[in-house]
Amino acid sequence: MTMQLSLYLLNIIWLSFVTITLIIVIRFFIYVLKRRWLKNKFQLMWAPVSSVERRSNLSYEEFVRDYASVGKPVIITDAMKDWKAMSKWTTDFFRSEYGSTSFLVTDVRTQTPVDMTVAEYLDRMSAGNCENFLYMRSLRIALNPKLYKDYKIPIYFPDWLQRLPQKLLIKYRLDLYDLYIGAKDTSIGIHYDTLDAPAWVSLINGRKKIVLFTPDFTPDPKDIVSYGKDETFNGDVEKFPLYAQANPVEVTLEPGEIIYIPPKWWHLVKNLENSISLNANMINEWSSEIVYSCLSKEHPIKGEILPLILEFPWLGRALFAIGLI
Repeated sequence: MTMQLSLYLLNIIWLSFVTITLIIVIRFFIYVLKRRWLKNKFQLMWAPVSSVERRSNLSYEEFVRDYASVGKPVIITDAMKDWKAMSKWTTDFFRSEYGSTSFLVTDVRTQTPVDMTVAEYLDRMSAGNCENFLYMRSLRIALNPKLYKDYKIPIYFPDWLQRLPQKLLIKYRLDLYDLYIGAKDTSIGIHYDTLDAPAWVSLINGRKKIVLFTPDFTPDPKDIVSYGKDETFNGDVEKFPLYAQANPVEVTLEPGEIIYIPPKWWHLVKNLENSISLNANMINEWSSEIVYSCLSKEHPIKGEILPLILEFPWLGRALFAIGLI
């Protein structure tokens, strides 16, 4: 009887092992096929535009059809109405909560870091004394989790990275949500975003001018430097002849608005007034293969691991828990 029970238990264990292995193999096979399908379907697409539309009451399906799937920017005017941040995130709030905290502030004309406290920066900003064109852009949301409750990620921007543990995202700097506080006339120059990922910029207060260039814009590095250092940037075609050839589109972002910037769109964001904004990048079905391709060029191993653990979050959590990643 004992022998039969042992054999029965062994059979159950063996059957369970075979079943689990088969499920994993099938899921991995589906994952490989899915990656191939995504690579073919979701390649870089973009549409030239003469202006950026402002939309309200926009459904997720409309956003995908009209913007995300065709690589077209849009301003969404009503996605921040219920954010506590709209009334809470003021210079007084950040001075009170984070005033003594040191952050790296960037001199945007030389791209050199300057170490100062939040209070010191805000004092300079409020006094109109940012003569070095300093921009505070290193207040990472993941390192300040109390801020999470003050905003909601809009339905338009699902982010696969949120499937992974926050500690893992922080370790590899994949927590792509940053608070930007900038004085009037500051800008970080022409660029497109990290990992070629799409971005959304939500403006809490102040006003920003945003200049957008389609992905086929290929500026010479020295021109990028010149644009970035031009603190009075206004599209002067004599000073910057490349600007005239690029057919840029300019918009003014108002408080309470969010702009969606598709993958690889070059852009310049300049503060027309002292401003506070939440800036984010994301990975989802409309950008994943573009991001993975970019990551693989710079870090081949990470370029293979990241899509795998985003498809199988339990694997990422397990590998992180035992210290393998």
